[in-house]
Amino acid sequence: MYIRKHFWHITVFFCLTVFNATQPVMAAPIPADIKKTVTFIFPANAQGNILKDPKTGLPVPYGTGFFVFLPDKTKPAPGRGYGYLVTAKHVLKAQDGSDFTKIYLRLNTRDGKSQYVGLDLTQHGHSVVYTHSDPTVDVAVIPVFPDPSTFDFKTIGEDMITGKKLDELNISEGTDVFFTGLFATYVGDRRNNPIVRFGRVAMVPEDPLLWQENGKEPHHVELYLLETQSYGGNSGSPVFFYLGADRNAGMIAIGQPEIKLAGIMRGSFNENRAISFVQPSAAAPIPISSQNIGIAAVTPAYLLHDILFSDELNKFRSEHPIPPAQ
Repeated sequence: MYIRKHFWHITVFFCLTVFNATQPVMAAPIPADIKKTVTFIFPANAQGNILKDPKTGLPVPYGTGFFVFLPDKTKPAPGRGYGYLVTAKHVLKAQDGSDFTKIYLRLNTRDGKSQYVGLDLTQHGHSVVYTHSDPTVDVAVIPVFPDPSTFDFKTIGEDMITGKKLDELNISEGTDVFFTGLFATYVGDRRNNPIVRFGRVAMVPEDPLLWQENGKEPHHVELYLLETQSYGGNSGSPVFFYLGADRNAGMIAIGQPEIKLAGIMRGSFNENRAISFVQPSAAAPIPISSQNIGIAAVTPAYLLHDILFSDELNKFRSEHPIPPAQ
């Protein structure tokens, strides 16, 4: 049971096929295997062991990641390609902003259980985390892949990643969306048990939006806004467009729904409000409560595509060619 330590390619994989949903409306269940694309991320402590809650003794859940598979285009063959773990960049950082050097993935196994697997983010003195050339993009990509004979998971293929031209897919405000990821309150006793949340596209901004993270200066970032709520642990979750039979206004399409990767969950917009008191003191400072207003921020999938086909990862693939099948 392992994850390849030196980030080599794989020659066997299981790729998620999501175009087989049987119902043409969002009220229908999502494809069952969609939840198998995600893994739960846990930080390590100073000794490199999995960080545990001192009160419960249980590992501390931190965020969500998911797996992407790119076929080898130099020598195309079924099951031949490269696998990657994708998450939000801030999931790989401590609360003080420092980078983690090690994390743990909780992966479901094929025997009906789960396993924590350590993943070093720095190897031979170098980071193995690939990010966007624009530092405001909250996406991290790690060339690593579980052993599919041991672990029960699925991958997202390149053909599911949406580009900038959403109008070509008739995606706009009102399009159905959903995401799946970690529900920190309940990760599952024996196996990962991802939560699924639903909503709609609320805004596709024409320009970058002002975004502020805790304790940092606000800056402009590229985002999609969704009418849904996300909470701690959802960061890094894959977010999907659900293109049903009513994807064209005024028309009903015949055929199966289509699911596309919208992007990576970044967080929620919060609104600061003063807390009211029955008898407030005029001299006392006004306490502030930060409230989730039900708008989630998603890093667009085309920015993930930029990283996957960046010069750095293209170089990685050229330096690690897939060997001939045995």
